[in-house]
Amino acid sequence: MATFDVSPIVFEPKCEICELRGVISYQHKLESLYQLAIEVVALRDLQLVLDTSLSQCLALTQSQFGFIGLTTEDGSALDLVAIQGFKAEPEFYDRFHLIPLRRNIFGNTILENRPVRSEDASHDPARVGQPSGHPSVRAFLGVPLRVREQTIGMIGAANKSTNYTDEDEQLLVTYASLVAIAIHNANLYEQLNASSEELERKVTERTQELAIAKDDLAQKAEQLHKLLDATVNIQEAERARIAHDMHDGMTQMIVSTLFETQCAKESLALANYSTATDHLEDVQTLLKQIDTEIRSIIYDLRPLILDARGLVPAIEQFTTRCQQYSQIKCSLNVLGDPYRLRSDVEIGIYRLIQEALQNITTHAKATLADIRLEFSKERVIVSIRDNGIGFDFEHFLNTPGEHLGLIGMKERTQCIGGQIDIQTKPDHGTRIILIVPSGQLP
Repeated sequence: MATFDVSPIVFEPKCEICELRGVISYQHKLESLYQLAIEVVALRDLQLVLDTSLSQCLALTQSQFGFIGLTTEDGSALDLVAIQGFKAEPEFYDRFHLIPLRRNIFGNTILENRPVRSEDASHDPARVGQPSGHPSVRAFLGVPLRVREQTIGMIGAANKSTNYTDEDEQLLVTYASLVAIAIHNANLYEQLNASSEELERKVTERTQELAIAKDDLAQKAEQLHKLLDATVNIQEAERARIAHDMHDGMTQMIVSTLFETQCAKESLALANYSTATDHLEDVQTLLKQIDTEIRSIIYDLRPLILDARGLVPAIEQFTTRCQQYSQIKCSLNVLGDPYRLRSDVEIGIYRLIQEALQNITTHAKATLADIRLEFSKERVIVSIRDNGIGFDFEHFLNTPGEHLGLIGMKERTQCIGGQIDIQTKPDHGTRIILIVPSGQLP
């Protein structure tokens, strides 16, 4: 009897000790889990978070190998972003890292948003097979990764030496919730870094653009200053030329006219009518010459024919004069039906053609100059081509101060709302194309 009564007393304390040891072991695992979680959450690099988390999961569950998969944006597949425990060729990962989400051992973890355990995955009814080269899976435990009730992926652990227990599942579920937060934070950190880098890139680009724009504005201001100086000098030279012409030409003729009229007056006083008539005829001749000189000066200042008859007659008249004094053969071809433009636009086109022909005469060493005017409903196209020596356009772009005439053309073109294109290279002549929208009507 004594022996029979003692048995319960002997075994009861033993069971309590086992349970106590189990509680202590589980508490120790929870403390370890806490320390692991602190380590993972502190990480910022996404791949480091994935690799560290998976390594800790395998250690917690004493698993041979495992993986972390994240769902694709459309939710149709699982992307294996971390694999540990077996070595596979790069081709294996390239071919099989995307797993379609369907009703199987892996897919149910995501689709049903719950832990999935299998004691023998190779014979599980939900099994759909595995790719060639993948190690055999026996015991399997999969838990979802969730962020605010949204499943973003899963952790899978396989081939523990024994079956996975409720304790393993609870530990892995708890750890997965922390891992999901760490992955989410790492993603946000990477997005923040990417946004910061993109912002820095845009700021750098914008700064460079502003620096270039500043240099361009400074260069433009210098060009305009030089152009203004050149324009002032040209104006002063033109005024001096007009004053010289009037002094040497018209002034002398006016003095001669006054002398002839005085002689005619004296002849009339002496009743020498024949001599008076001769003097008056000389007066008429001188007055005609004065009229011609005045018209020439007025034409240089602004061709009256441009206002009276339009662009084409004015250019015809100018090319004729240019051919006479330069010995360069000038041709004018007009396509389409000419129409009038605003006065400032017509004088702008006229001056540009005038400047181009003067450049050809002075610098191009050309024998031919071809001018083409093309009128359409949309625009007026002006083309001036010569067979001269041309010039290095790249050099012009780098040293624009040496070609103020071309800069003046560009400035004039902008003022009348047009576009200009200069095509040239050494020994191949020059072609200037001006395009003015037909919207510049009077």
